[in-house]
Amino acid sequence: MKNKNIVNIATSTASSYFILKSTAKTIDPYTRMTTGIIIGIGMSLSENPLIRFLGIGISIGSILQLVDVKQGGKLITNDYSDKIYVLLENGDVKSLNPYEIPSYSIDGLTIKGLNKVFKVSDGIYVKISNTGEISETFGMGKVVNSIRMAGLKSKEWVLSQTDKRWEDLYQKSIKG
Repeated sequence: MKNKNIVNIATSTASSYFILKSTAKTIDPYTRMTTGIIIGIGMSLSENPLIRFLGIGISIGSILQLVDVKQGGKLITNDYSDKIYVLLENGDVKSLNPYEIPSYSIDGLTIKGLNKVFKVSDGIYVKISNTGEISETFGMGKVVNSIRMAGLKSKEWVLSQTDKRWEDLYQKSIKG
């Protein structure tokens, strides 16, 4: 491989990584990766060598988005006008004020009266609407959360967990 081709791949890898990373506040890493890989593969099928090597670089930069999965689940939108409760990834249950968005990772969340908890997988972004509906953001994160059997969980699920922090979170969801 010529030095020029290596430079093209390296440049497109770095630039695609940072372009995709700039959307990290709203788009989960799985969606960023999938989008970049589709674009990269499409470009790498080109007969033009420059476009082909750019496509390879974009694909590599896209795969690097998976590093963000290690940062855990995130609440990125909170339009709810009452307190919500989150299970910290490395801690206990914490109360958030209305509309507050934490800067840290979470394992789960709930609101009073839901009588359930919402399990958030690593790398998944969730939002809470003004009506209290909790959902994953648009994209591949919803699919990944489903495959990992995360999402809304009942009392029975909570009681079957060895991590008793889930029970603490569930208690916050009971209206009383």
